[in-house]
Amino acid sequence: MSKTTRREFIKKSGMMALSVGLSQQAFWRHVRAASESVLTQAAALSPADRILVVIQLDGGNDGLNTVIPLSGSAASLYRQYRPTLAIPETNALPIGTDAAGTLLGFHRNMQPLKELYDRGYVAVIQSVGYPNPNRSHFASQDIWHTGDPEGRKRTGWLGRYLDVTSPSAENPLLAVSLAGTRLPLTLHAEHVLVPAVGSVANYQFRTQPPGDHQNKIRAFLALNRETASDHVLRKQIQLVALDTYESVERLQSGIQRYTSDPAITYNPQNSLAQALRQVAQILAATLGTRILYVSIGGFDTHQSQANTHATLLARLSEAVATFHADLVRLGLDDRVLIMTWSEFGRKVTENGNQGTDHGTVGPQFLIGTRVKGRIVGEHPSLRPEDLNPGLSDPKFSARAIDFRSIYATILEKWFLVDSREILGGGFELLDIL
Repeated sequence: MSKTTRREFIKKSGMMALSVGLSQQAFWRHVRAASESVLTQAAALSPADRILVVIQLDGGNDGLNTVIPLSGSAASLYRQYRPTLAIPETNALPIGTDAAGTLLGFHRNMQPLKELYDRGYVAVIQSVGYPNPNRSHFASQDIWHTGDPEGRKRTGWLGRYLDVTSPSAENPLLAVSLAGTRLPLTLHAEHVLVPAVGSVANYQFRTQPPGDHQNKIRAFLALNRETASDHVLRKQIQLVALDTYESVERLQSGIQRYTSDPAITYNPQNSLAQALRQVAQILAATLGTRILYVSIGGFDTHQSQANTHATLLARLSEAVATFHADLVRLGLDDRVLIMTWSEFGRKVTENGNQGTDHGTVGPQFLIGTRVKGRIVGEHPSLRPEDLNPGLSDPKFSARAIDFRSIYATILEKWFLVDSREILGGGFELLDIL
């Protein structure tokens, strides 16, 4: 077989295209750089480094059917407002009383999360929202992403955290989003590039047309590892191609460090569980990643809510419990904090389609071995005078908790940084960490 010259290879490169996209190429280069970084290696060896896993409940979770009032006027009004959607008391899982003495319970499909709560690993933060609520999904999500109800900031609160703590971006894998290929605004930063990937397992180095893959790879490596250069464009192609190939190899090698346990099964029918399994794989690869972002959609339940919402809560609880068990097995549970959030709650009154419309405040969860498990704050008041006129959803009142208090608590007590520069002001810290 005659030898292929590098020039011929470049000429034929259109027939041997890499199947990874630009963002994916960047991701793999980041993997390689991260694995080689002294800081990364040092971070991986340090037991003190902490990790945040963010779970977005996309669509506006119905908090009233997630954390259910079981006593007092809140319980009676809840059943009055929701003749078909109210969860029967016998189907709720009691978790204790809030600051106002109202007995609360989880939805019956949340038994796995209830078991973590009983072990003291879940903080239930009640009535979380922001002043002058915007019931638009896009506007409200942007507010939560940026941490700015005024809409002035263009970077996310976690992106700004990365900018402040890692301005030189020595480790480009400090954060990874597994919530699709579009980077959530939360992780937009000015100086730190965060990769957004859909599925780690699907990232492969491919040749086109298919067939004779191994010979093409060998030829590709031999050609691109030659040192002489005669064209700037060819060098760029070499850089991207080799970086991509070698990064794929390094990540796949890193992923191999993760071994599954037959006693811990991530439900293949549960997309959130599968995303969290990838989070566990990345953490087991010790690449120095500190923030991982996943999401679960479908919470915009305007119609026929009961079964849909019950299924979503079951998936959330199952996925989180499985992930936590895996973290314990991997010896990472002390270093990982899980945070859930959703852009708003739902109205108190159900609509004519046996669903609920966009509301305001709702419960959020912090989960982990280091969490002070308890109920924080009060259940939203359902008295008519405490509802927004004509909208039938709880007001953001003095009883509610500003969502930035959760951010400030995570920044100050988990990441041990001053939250004021990142959030643009000081906010009350919660006794949950």
